[in-house]
Amino acid sequence: MPMFHQHHQRLAHSLMASIARRSLLLLFILFSSPILGHAQAQNLRDLYESAVNAYSHQQFDQAIEFYQKILNVVPTFAPAYNGMALANQAASGDENKTIEYLKTAISYDPKMAQAYDNLGRIYYSREDVPQAEKYFEKAVSIDPTLTSAQICLGWINLLVNSKPRTAIKYFRMALAGSQDPKLYYGLGQAYFASNQREETMSMITKLRDLGEEDMASRLEKSLRDNAQVDTGTESNATPTQPAGLGPLAPTPDQPTGMKARLRGKLSDY
Repeated sequence: MPMFHQHHQRLAHSLMASIARRSLLLLFILFSSPILGHAQAQNLRDLYESAVNAYSHQQFDQAIEFYQKILNVVPTFAPAYNGMALANQAASGDENKTIEYLKTAISYDPKMAQAYDNLGRIYYSREDVPQAEKYFEKAVSIDPTLTSAQICLGWINLLVNSKPRTAIKYFRMALAGSQDPKLYYGLGQAYFASNQREETMSMITKLRDLGEEDMASRLEKSLRDNAQVDTGTESNATPTQPAGLGPLAPTPDQPTGMKARLRGKLSDY
């Protein structure tokens, strides 16, 4: 199975921004509902914050308990199911249960882009690329600025589908939300695979300007040898590591820059 890009920590910033608007609106509606008394609404706010804090401190079982308490009161609150999915995956690695939580989240909120993105990562880790691609595309259709899903689609189209021109489209979209050097590497490989040598050279120059000599040299070697796309499988510094559930934020309130990494099929670089 070809491998695609493991997201850099900085991409968590754009991911959190992409889900914050909708989730915070849902929270406002929930906690401002006249159905709930003031004391109960305050209690739910406290539980939600406690769940976020527990997750960020890797207290996953405790996070699940807090999310479950929220769902006992408001069983249709989609962000809590998404948080349950991430905490469950981190605590037990039970992907079937994680998928169940994520699908429940989108059943209550069909526009929760992050849940589709998470489902895409789960299915890719299972080597079910068609399903993964379907969920990533759905995530991007809901949130065209969702950098994480765009990057995944870029690598899938480059390394799995052999559609470099489609990969170029997604890498370019992702660069609008992230300046991760590995995106320039992926874009360079996509240019090379589509026989756009001048554009490939421009990516080599860009990588060198950024001080990324290793990736620049890999791309240059591909160009010089007219070789196939270099996935970098022999190096731990490769930008194409396999991804599980990536550095994602379970809620919009997690501190900016926090890595919410899930154990199991996740690897770091």
